[in-house]
Amino acid sequence: MADLGAEVYIGTAKDVDHITDAISPQDILAAFPYLHDRAMGDKVVMLDAVADPGNVGTIIRTAAWFGCTDVVLGHGTADVYNAKVVRATAGALARMNIHRRADLPSVLNQVKDGPIIAAVAHGGIAPDQCRDLRRFTLIIGSEAHGVDDELLHSCTHRVTIPGGNGVESLNAAIAAALLCYELTRP
Repeated sequence: MADLGAEVYIGTAKDVDHITDAISPQDILAAFPYLHDRAMGDKVVMLDAVADPGNVGTIIRTAAWFGCTDVVLGHGTADVYNAKVVRATAGALARMNIHRRADLPSVLNQVKDGPIIAAVAHGGIAPDQCRDLRRFTLIIGSEAHGVDDELLHSCTHRVTIPGGNGVESLNAAIAAALLCYELTRP
């Protein structure tokens, strides 16, 4: 890596244990500058108060897998630079345009084209009614509270994943994965 211009430091296992919070850290660590926001793309996933860092990282990774352009982290959402978020992205963090600590109502006011879709636990249309979209904004809310009412008023569609069988809700990352799949498939 030094031949590519990277600064390389050699440390011991004890050094790595002091630097990371992982229980079983890898033998290599990297430090990068913060990512800078770019203009919003065509396929956006917004997270409304998704507090669990594992879910946030998994959603970023999933959004990248399905070709989404942006992930917008609203207030109350785990920070993208939380160590658990970074690990859960499995490298996809570098592929996504991430907007941190965003005021979601303000961001929604800037959305010009494509449907704004909220994932809701009950009463929405089936996901297959929103397939093969060239542009979209998908809002995933917290498992405890769902999507905020103010945001719901800005949505053009509310989508409910069928199922339940007595279970209150799906995990936020699983719901995001299922919906990203449906929204991007032909």
